Amino acid sequence: MNAIPWVLVAILVTLVLLAVVMVVAVRRRKQPRRIEYRNYFVTGVVFLATGLVLSLLPWFLHEEVSLSMGGFFIVMGLGYTISGLVNRGKWGTQVEVPATTTRNMIIVAVLVALLVLGVAVLALYR
Repeated sequence: MNAIPWVLVAILVTLVLLAVVMVVAVRRRKQPRRIEYRNYFVTGVVFLATGLVLSLLPWFLHEEVSLSMGGFFIVMGLGYTISGLVNRGKWGTQVEVPATTTRNMIIVAVLVALLVLGVAVLALYR
């Protein structure tokens, strides 16, 4: 029982040291980094989809308890999406992706979708 506070202290000290290292690394950087507003837009769309799923999950599972996380993700998604769209003129040039990479990404996406579908079916019919 006495070891628990020491573990928490060790975690806290580690987090503080990590924060100090990150601050030093950022201050040593010569050039400020550009803000990629396209990434804001993409992150916002992902957050919107996640929020929609989390909002509809209790309805699909026939539960009466509402999850408030869905609303949080929807608000975050709207903020990021609007920020990305407002600054659309500042989007950088899109990087060309080789055809082989695109083909491999499609294969991985299909496999992940099938895996998620399988887990969802197992979870719903338990």
